[in-house]
Amino acid sequence: MEEKNKKYSKLKTPNNVSTIAKVDQRLESFKEQIAADDFSPIKTIQVDASQNEEIVLLVLNDLHIGSPGCNIDKILRALKEVKHIPNAYIILNGDLMNNANNIGKSSPLENDLSPMNEQKIIHTIFSDPIIKNKIICSTSGNHESGARAKDSGLDSLGTPMASLGLLDKYARYMAQIVIKIKCPYTQSGTANCRVLVRHGTGVGGKSGAILDKMFGILRDFGNYDVVFQGHTHKNLMSLDDQVVQNGKYSTIKKPVSVINVPSFEEASQYAMEVAMPAPNTDNSFYCIKAVTNFDALDSYLNDGYNVLPYSFVVDTVSLDRPELVKLGELNFDTTIDEDKLERAIDNLTNRTTKKVKRPRAKKQQEADENEEGMEA
Repeated sequence: MEEKNKKYSKLKTPNNVSTIAKVDQRLESFKEQIAADDFSPIKTIQVDASQNEEIVLLVLNDLHIGSPGCNIDKILRALKEVKHIPNAYIILNGDLMNNANNIGKSSPLENDLSPMNEQKIIHTIFSDPIIKNKIICSTSGNHESGARAKDSGLDSLGTPMASLGLLDKYARYMAQIVIKIKCPYTQSGTANCRVLVRHGTGVGGKSGAILDKMFGILRDFGNYDVVFQGHTHKNLMSLDDQVVQNGKYSTIKKPVSVINVPSFEEASQYAMEVAMPAPNTDNSFYCIKAVTNFDALDSYLNDGYNVLPYSFVVDTVSLDRPELVKLGELNFDTTIDEDKLERAIDNLTNRTTKKVKRPRAKKQQEADENEEGMEA
């Protein structure tokens, strides 16, 4: 008699892989990462800073954490200083990690850290609650996207952004940030400063060519007041009047600032091979505020363009500015000395008691009671 074929059923155990994955709390952040993943070319982020007439932006790009040339001390100093400035915000603009691998420009043999450890460093330096709350945007650079595009398909920067809980601020390619700040030249008392943030592409070239390319990006993407990019490791800034789109059927002429933010990587093997100049690593804070546009009437009468009565100006503030250095050196001690606190309360109570003046009627009543006691 032939033996009947056995029917194999799916192995059912309480400890199979799918069951373990469902209860593993470490996967929650990555589930959020997958759910929030989008491939839109530009992400919009709204920031309400309408209580401030001026805002301070610390733009950090090309940190290249893990590279021997990374100036980690200056990065920590910048974060320490911006931490205690109430109207300051942070923009992370790509190449935060060096992410050296066999398919990239940077060699893993010259790296101080592995890509995984670089992710851990990113999580550590930005995990302070005050610092994390100041981050309004993060984009991916070519060093992070290299592995995604050519090798594993993994988003190298998406992982630390997920662990920090900043996926809603993370734009894979580029971002437009609409910042509402005080403006005395509008009826509402506020105005929207539109900021375009992109890491940048290309090996660089001459400064003029880089700025021309940035102004070209403006014509492609529309109405912005400020453009930040990095990638070339150069410190460049230019202001020019641009005719930009201000709605579906209208254009407007406005001054626009384009800024190429320098790097925190002071040197690298690849930079020396392609003869890139040493960057100015003295990065700056960027202060933005609305001012009167004195050219508005002249432009309207002579050029025929619609012109706003205000414009946004951008000033750089060096890390060596005395006020910022002083803020960075402050040591905020939150511990409480119980004995000192009790003595302070006692002193305050004694001073308050001595200063209290009793009403005249009450004093007279006490005097009468004393006289009655003496007679008795």
